[in-house]
Amino acid sequence: MTFEVFTRKPFKDRLKDTGFLIKNSFTIVGKDKDIKTPTIHMIIFSLIIIIFFYSTILIFISGKFVIIGVLLLLLTIFILIPFGFFYNVRQKADQSWMVYNTICGKDINYNDAHNHTKTEKGKLRIIAFVNILMKYTKNQKGNKKGIMALFLSFLNEVWDLLSHYMLPAVVIEQKPLKEIIPEIKSLKTNVPATLAGVFGIDFVGNVTGWLFGGIFFVSLLISVGIGYLISMFTEATVITIGSFSFSWVPVFIMLFLVSIIAGVYKKILESIKVIYFTIFYTSIMRPMNISQELRGELTNYLLMQKSDFALHQKPTPNQQYIDKLSNYIRQYENSGYSEQQIKQFLASKGYSERDINSAINNIK
Repeated sequence: MTFEVFTRKPFKDRLKDTGFLIKNSFTIVGKDKDIKTPTIHMIIFSLIIIIFFYSTILIFISGKFVIIGVLLLLLTIFILIPFGFFYNVRQKADQSWMVYNTICGKDINYNDAHNHTKTEKGKLRIIAFVNILMKYTKNQKGNKKGIMALFLSFLNEVWDLLSHYMLPAVVIEQKPLKEIIPEIKSLKTNVPATLAGVFGIDFVGNVTGWLFGGIFFVSLLISVGIGYLISMFTEATVITIGSFSFSWVPVFIMLFLVSIIAGVYKKILESIKVIYFTIFYTSIMRPMNISQELRGELTNYLLMQKSDFALHQKPTPNQQYIDKLSNYIRQYENSGYSEQQIKQFLASKGYSERDINSAINNIK
């Protein structure tokens, strides 16, 4: 596979590329529906954290069961959130292994992938632990200025690219991390134009964060306005900030819903990264393992070029059965048997005349 020269695309093009990836990432690997399972798991876990967090806020606002609220807050901050880093890395590893097998023409399920990544748990924990450290440095970036702020930003970008390269390398090659890191140099000469120092979608993902920040702000204004109108009719849920009074209920509901949407969207983007980088890694390191019928499509996918991805759907069980029967017939033909002899033999084995004819037509 060949790639474009390493360049930075304009923002509009990157935004368009993100839409392309969202549209095609799950379609191109749609041959195996289990690939979506880790995404669903990550979304569910993310929603649990969001629900716990907002439940804590609700308890504190109500002033009742405060002890339960404190326990929920401690559980969320010190257990669920840290555990989420390790859980998500494992789910991404499962997804990466399924994507790899799918583009190589193999069909495995989620349990197969989970059992495979079990042998790499130690390496995956290291990646998750560094993710926690990078998250901390990213949060600290706002408190730093000058060279230190630039350094922390650079560090996070490098780790983002490195971690997404390491994930497929760990589950596919099963290499030690110390052997994987030096291979990052090979990316410099093979990175598509949509990558510029860091995976292109991460840049758009950050912009998406700004967009959701805008949505939060607009939602806050609207919900406060609704809360103000409600306060004219009842004082049951009214709070006062300065001299302004409004009902907190619409504010709470609006922010909760926006948080849910943002959480789901974030996990979808993370899964798209896993899919993209697994295909990217395989295209560079194991190109001959990729199913021949998918090679052209995957090249277009990596280069963000349009292709008829949706046209290649997973064969139905009946199609798989006919294909298998066609292979048997082809073997008999290569052994010198006539078509009539093959038909008689297969009929004696219980195959229907309709299936036999379909298999023969499949060969012609």
